[in-house]
Amino acid sequence: MQPLLKMMSVLLLILFAGSEQAVEATPTGDQVTAALQVKVGYVKEGYGTPEKPYSDEARASIAGARVIAIDAEGAILAQGLTDQQGEWQADFAVPRDLRFAKKSMGMVTLITVADGYNENVTFDVPVNQYDDGGGSALVTLRPIRADERNEPSFDAQLHRFTVFEMLDDYANRVGLVKQKPSANSGGLSEPEMPWSAEIRNP
Repeated sequence: MQPLLKMMSVLLLILFAGSEQAVEATPTGDQVTAALQVKVGYVKEGYGTPEKPYSDEARASIAGARVIAIDAEGAILAQGLTDQQGEWQADFAVPRDLRFAKKSMGMVTLITVADGYNENVTFDVPVNQYDDGGGSALVTLRPIRADERNEPSFDAQLHRFTVFEMLDDYANRVGLVKQKPSANSGGLSEPEMPWSAEIRNP
């Protein structure tokens, strides 16, 4: 009888340990803390052809671009300017994305503006996807050109006017000003110009 009781105790311990592991495999926190690194640049003139395909050499950095990070609930997490290497970093906590039940990860949206370029909105940038407390994004801005449609670029299945309204809303919240018309803007008036990285005086 005694050996049987010992065997049952061992089995119960094994089952209990297994149930603990199953619970630990599913994150339960509602916040994710991460450091996001963003690199902003543009594609140099002449690349994207069979003779000069896209490559690392095709890309150049943009210093002084303003990046605005927004969480899934619409709150502005952080905003700031890229350095001389076109890089910007911020630490923040975001709501955990419950669509990924086995991951302790969150999502942010990035709005990026720079003088001389059209704006960009990058949706669903993951942070802490690999449980490393980090996240990264590569943002490419399009230069303002007189012979092209100068409007924001984005990467979501949304109507462009929906994205444009969102962009204008956050630009006003941060206090951005419009860029000044130039020879490259194709006759656009200042209200029609893309947003600048500059913040208006209080």
